[in-house]
Formats: sequence, C-alpha cells, structure tokens
Amino acid sequence: MPFKKRGFFFILDAVLGMTVLIIGIFLVTSSYVNAPQPVQVSLLSDDLMDFFSNKKIKELNNPYAGIGGQLWAQGIITDADNSLLQQVGEFYAKNNIDTAEKFIQNVSKGVVPEQFRYEVWLNGTLLYPKTPSAEHIKSKSGTGLLLTSKKLTFGIINRTTSDLWGPYKAEVFLWER
Repeated sequence: MPFKKRGFFFILDAVLGMTVLIIGIFLVTSSYVNAPQPVQVSLLSDDLMDFFSNKKIKELNNPYAGIGGQLWAQGIITDADNSLLQQVGEFYAKNNIDTAEKFIQNVSKGVVPEQFRYEVWLNGTLLYPKTPSAEHIKSKSGTGLLLTSKKLTFGIINRTTSDLWGPYKAEVFLWER
C-alpha cells in the first residue's frame, strides 16, 4: 500500500508542476506586445521622405494639391513637375508657412499609419504641425525611438527670370505614439 501512495503523490506533483509551467508560459506569451522593430520604423521614416521627394504634383490625385485642385486653381501651385518636397520648399521660400502646413497635411493623409506621429522640418523651421499640441509634444519627448530622415531640396521660383530658392535641409521625424 505505501508504494501506491508514493506513486500517486509523484504523479500529482508532476501534473501540478506542468500546470504551473503551462500557465506561466501562457501568461508570458499573452502579455508580449508586438512592438515595431527599429528597422521598420527607420524604413517608414525613409519611405515618407522618399514619398515627399519623389512624388510629383502631376502624379498626385488630391482635390487640394493636385492638378486641377484648389491650390492649382488659385495659381498658388504653378509647376506640375515639382516634387512634393520642392513644392513645400517653394512655399517656405515665399513665406507661405500656413499653406505649406495644410499642403503637407493633405498630401500625407493616409501615408503614415495611425500609431505613428511625425513632423516635417525645413531649414530648422517646423512646418507640420506648425503648432504641435501638448499631446504631440508629450508623445515625442516620451518615445523610446525617434528616427529622422534628411534630404536637401532646392528649386526655381520663376522660370523666366531663373530665380532660385534653397538649398534647404528637409527633415522628417517619426515616432510611435
């Protein structure tokens, strides 16, 4: 009889130990948060900068900034071959900072996933968002990973007189909310 009880307690101890291990593994794996890898965020900041520097006004289907859009109809945008970054630089050179902010907001809508925030700087001036909210500033200062992508931009203000603007240093800061 004593042998049967010892085997029973051994099996009960093994089952109890396995249960504790399985519950522990389940709790650890279920509490794991899938955080984006730094490489992914870095690629996203580079992709956003590439979008601004490679996409041209004539390729843009946007009722505010594209050909036939509001800015085009008002004569504010006149060169369809400008890249989006060049157009932002032209707004900056002409001191149309409010137009630059609204332009960036319109053309980048849907480009950056919702869990990220970003800023666009040109020559040391914050263009988007021009006046950041307290939540925006708090999320930027509290982030664990803040990445930037930089490019130079320049262009022609008036093709007949060959008036140039730039070069300006364009920066995109991107972080997770």
